[in-house]
Amino acid sequence: MRQITLSEARPGMILARYIMSGSGRILLAPDIALTEEYLRKLASLAVSTIFIRDPDHPDIETPEYLSVQTQQRALAILDTTMKQLVRGETFAPDAVDSVASDIVEDLLMQQNLTIHLSGIMTHDDDTLAHSLNCSIYSAILARVAGYSIPQIKEITSGALLHDVGKMFVEKTILNKPGRLTEEEYAAVMVHAEHGFKAIIAKRWELSSLVAHMAWQHHERINGEGYPRKLRGNEILPYARMLAITDVYEAITVNRPYRRAMTPDAIYDTIHSGLGSEFDADFGQLFLSKLAIYIAGMRVALNTGETGIVAAVPEETPQRPVVRLIAHPDGSPYKPPKEINLADHPKIQILSTKI
Repeated sequence: MRQITLSEARPGMILARYIMSGSGRILLAPDIALTEEYLRKLASLAVSTIFIRDPDHPDIETPEYLSVQTQQRALAILDTTMKQLVRGETFAPDAVDSVASDIVEDLLMQQNLTIHLSGIMTHDDDTLAHSLNCSIYSAILARVAGYSIPQIKEITSGALLHDVGKMFVEKTILNKPGRLTEEEYAAVMVHAEHGFKAIIAKRWELSSLVAHMAWQHHERINGEGYPRKLRGNEILPYARMLAITDVYEAITVNRPYRRAMTPDAIYDTIHSGLGSEFDADFGQLFLSKLAIYIAGMRVALNTGETGIVAAVPEETPQRPVVRLIAHPDGSPYKPPKEINLADHPKIQILSTKI
């Protein structure tokens, strides 16, 4: 399996992952052969990347965090919740708590739990996919930080709902490709307070900590965040974790106003913010679990060789196992040879290609 851009896809390639709508509806299922018609439809839906089966390396799999059933249920509940809030209706906290439990249980079943660049993708709603991915990354971080299972589920609920306030911001502003005006940026900043108010109204059914995650996830350790410019320990621990996962998720995917960052730039963005923007302790834990290269990704090494990431060890997620497929002169390895970069500190990945 490997991830490719839609422009690289060709008829006859075999799809390797589900493609879903923002509400969790399955658009295409794995093992379907792509056709010209499917590719045109995916392009019209603004799908940018897909996962395909790689016949040359069928044993390489990019792990998924959640079962398709949990993905569908989570997206459907988020979609319903957001629409209810827009209509001024109440939402069902029990449903959010229930799907948060499903997410945590799916994650706890996995042996190798790293944070990698292949989260849940939907074709038509960035906010829903962003919220679901943040819940996954926050749950992993909370587990590494030693929180109890009930606390991890609470953190997951808060991450699922942290951006509900964006439902009160005009989509033309959220999806604006250019720089926001001062008035537009002010409208976006208010989403944190809107989210807090929407959730705190359910304080008898949801923990107030969940509401404060929505209110505080844009606060920064140095006091330069918003909306209240809280500093350091004035920001609740749950929100300090979410501040990291929220930024991480946002910079790993394409948005109307900017392209996704490269793997190295993503790592550097989080690392450079430790102690200033982000909580240093949570940030170090996050980076210790961050796999900046995913299985199936093609890489160029400083040796001149070309390879494919074959596996990502949990102990050394930034130093993957690479399957060498081409010598520096371009001639193929026959057979391919695997090296664990953790055992070869002088070998570096210079560039990647999805």
